[in-house]
Amino acid sequence: MPDKNNNQPLSATDFQPIDAAGTERSLPISPGVLALALLATSAVIILLYLFVARAVIFQTEPENAEIEIGGLSFNIGDNYLLLSGDYSIQASAQGYYPLNQTISVSDEATQELKLVLQPLPGNLMVSSEINGIASSVDGEPRGEVPGTIEGISRGLHQIEFSKYRYFPLQQEIDIAGLGTTQSINISLLPAWGEKQFNSQPQGADLYIDDRLIGQTPLTTEVLETGSDLRLELSGYKTFNQQVTVNAGTSAEHPTIKLILSDGTLQVNSTPSGANVTIDNQFLGTTPLELAMAPFKKYRVELFLEGYLKATRSASLEPEATTQMEVSLKPNIGSIALTVSPGDAQILVDNQPRGTGSRTLSLNAKPHTLTIQKAGYEPKSLTVTPRPGHQQALSIALLTLEDAYWASRPPRIKSTLGSELKLFRPKQTFTLGAPRRQPGRRANEAERKVGLERPFYLGVKEISNMQFRRWQEHSSTAIKGQSLDMNSQPVAKISWEQAALYCNWLSRQEGLPPFYQVADGVVSGFDWDSHGYRLPTEAEWAWAAKIDSAGNAMVFPWNSNLYPPLEVEDNYADQSASRFLNFTIANYSDNFPVSADIGSFKPNAKGLFNMSGNVAEWVNDYYDIRPHRGEPIMDPRGPESGNRHVIRGASWALGSRTELRLSYRDAGTDGRLDVGFRIARYVDRAGVQP
Repeated sequence: MPDKNNNQPLSATDFQPIDAAGTERSLPISPGVLALALLATSAVIILLYLFVARAVIFQTEPENAEIEIGGLSFNIGDNYLLLSGDYSIQASAQGYYPLNQTISVSDEATQELKLVLQPLPGNLMVSSEINGIASSVDGEPRGEVPGTIEGISRGLHQIEFSKYRYFPLQQEIDIAGLGTTQSINISLLPAWGEKQFNSQPQGADLYIDDRLIGQTPLTTEVLETGSDLRLELSGYKTFNQQVTVNAGTSAEHPTIKLILSDGTLQVNSTPSGANVTIDNQFLGTTPLELAMAPFKKYRVELFLEGYLKATRSASLEPEATTQMEVSLKPNIGSIALTVSPGDAQILVDNQPRGTGSRTLSLNAKPHTLTIQKAGYEPKSLTVTPRPGHQQALSIALLTLEDAYWASRPPRIKSTLGSELKLFRPKQTFTLGAPRRQPGRRANEAERKVGLERPFYLGVKEISNMQFRRWQEHSSTAIKGQSLDMNSQPVAKISWEQAALYCNWLSRQEGLPPFYQVADGVVSGFDWDSHGYRLPTEAEWAWAAKIDSAGNAMVFPWNSNLYPPLEVEDNYADQSASRFLNFTIANYSDNFPVSADIGSFKPNAKGLFNMSGNVAEWVNDYYDIRPHRGEPIMDPRGPESGNRHVIRGASWALGSRTELRLSYRDAGTDGRLDVGFRIARYVDRAGVQP
């Protein structure tokens, strides 16, 4: 932009370069002054280094080791002046391995550092007039000498020299090390003498320490420390012995009598597995291979159960094999077998032998005899025929169902001694009573039912003592008459207590509990279980009133007349008249209250007190609804309810109505005349055939 203060136009001018050769300027400082300044600066730097440096003293092993330090350092006498930090140190000395090490100099004013060099190993030059000597240093092999053993560490060492046929030499040598070589000369003493050998017969190959020397008779070297001698001659056994002789002496070995080689006897039999004795000595079972002395007659006997003894003789050649093949003859006995059913299959040792009754001819040894047929339980047994004596055997198979029940005991006992009896009703009958039966109650409507699932039922009622094994309880007393003796039936218990007792008893025996319990209260039933429980009303009624012909009885005695003419069970008799409102006229059972469990005669099914002593809780909820139509099989009663059924009469009951076997009552809480007996299914549901 043109200068506003100067309106003159721009014009070009000629360029004039600056004259390079101008006037030279003079230095303001002389060289001497500059040198002094540099010297002063260096001095300041040195003084500053000396001020901050640390004195380091190196102690070396060996003392004459030379040290080189990488980095800035000053050496003043034995001291090195070094700044704080890390340094690379190299130390060396003749006869030692060089040392390369990194050191750290701290902030301490004076420090001492030790440098230890490791000495070089030494060498041992061994000379000897004997070549091929093995050497070892401290037990480690180091090659053969004469020669030099290199790389032996400084210090004392056990050096051993050995060679076959010489006594070993041991020396303790102090190795100087430091790369030096020491020299020794050794000489080994001979360890052999000479020994003369002969054999009978002669010409045997003679080996010493597995080296063939020649044939007998001969003389050879033997070590004083022992040599292995071996003689071999065709047709004779190899002779082995360790022999010795004093070094530098000669000796004669006694003549060696060689023994003829064994022959081989191979004994085979048909069938195999026969016991073999030779000259009455048991030696094994066939097939058998034996090494035996030659040129001798042997008595060979073979024994196998079910076969006749076989006797043979044998004589063997040296180093030859003799084969003996023996076919054993069966020793036969017969068994007259009768089977039922008549078409059952017969197997002997798992091999089919026909069907139906027959006579079997078998070897006189144990056989597994199996009789089988579809739908029947097979039967197996072991039989041993006796030659010359025919045996008779009769076998009847059980159907699968019969076999199942044969394996189930007809009576069992709980862990507390309660006996239970097995029942398999498989029949229909009528619960309740006909309308016209005298004494019938409205809750006894007739119902057709059936029982198919087998069950066990307690032969006796549960006693006070048995119940108290689970829970403390008192059955109390009435008018001074105790109901609480150990052998009396437990009473004054609720249905709930009876059910929980059954669960407890199941657990004692590892059975699945029948009653489902929630918060200590029975909430349901496991009908698949075979644990202890109360009998169903149908089970109780069948066991109490259905006779062997399937007819329902009115009373437990064989009559429809009331009252009983003879003592049948424990009812409300004259002895209880002072505390009962009703008693049976002219009837006395001599028990005013409950009698011991199992008192009085059992019923036709072998059960005690089903009609008296104490009435009994059963499993069913109580209802009075009649049922018409097809019989209900294995009835379980209503699914719910407020009360449970009580069956049977007791010591407190005696009217016509109450002594009838159809009599039923209901309740929840305990009564002085109500107890229970236990039941259980035979197996879990679905197990029985």
